[in-house]
Amino acid sequence: MKFTLTYDGPLQSSGNKHKNENKWEIRNRLHPQFADLWNSHPALRAVEDNRHFPKVGGATLTQAHHLHPGPVHPPITAPIIGGVRVIDYGTMGEEPPPREILDLCEAIEKHGAWFRPLVRESYALHCGLKIRFLRKEAPGKVYQGGDLDGRIKTMIDALTMPRHVEQVLERKTSITSPIYCLLEDDSLVSGLEIESERLLGDQNNPADWVKLMIEVDVRVRQSTIYNQSFLG
Repeated sequence: MKFTLTYDGPLQSSGNKHKNENKWEIRNRLHPQFADLWNSHPALRAVEDNRHFPKVGGATLTQAHHLHPGPVHPPITAPIIGGVRVIDYGTMGEEPPPREILDLCEAIEKHGAWFRPLVRESYALHCGLKIRFLRKEAPGKVYQGGDLDGRIKTMIDALTMPRHVEQVLERKTSITSPIYCLLEDDSLVSGLEIESERLLGDQNNPADWVKLMIEVDVRVRQSTIYNQSFLG
């Protein structure tokens, strides 16, 4: 699964004392893009439809053919005894014990605020990032004076749920209205490619102003019935 994020604004180095404010601003700026993605992408709509999975015991997934979408009927596997289909749970007619059901894309609380990351451990996902980085620097000055590494670190932190309490600047979010973001943890970034170019024709904005195009390639670490939607 692939998509592209954009960001146009200040991007400070990870060493800047105001970096937490900058990361929070970027999270809020990217939130509408993630919300739109969840609402419009066919793969993520399928994820929403199949977000619940038993914690233990496993499950089966019944799907219709894409050219013949429904109705979908459960598979016929249980034996028929006296004209009645009977499922054997160990003792004939005994109800199965209740099972805890996981919500694989539920919001996650972090230091009093709520977040909903896309790339997360519950789906066994990781991702690659390809960033086209336009900045106000002279050609060829990738490191001299630009601190490209530190600014990329700030951006990746902004794409991730905050790690530390001082990085959470607002707690107005809730489990039903979280901040949408890309990563549960920055360790889920498995590839990173940066292409840096000079930002032309932008004389009014401050020196730390950038324009970014971030191509995200969501990858499945272990293919399962609950993360197959991400394979498209």
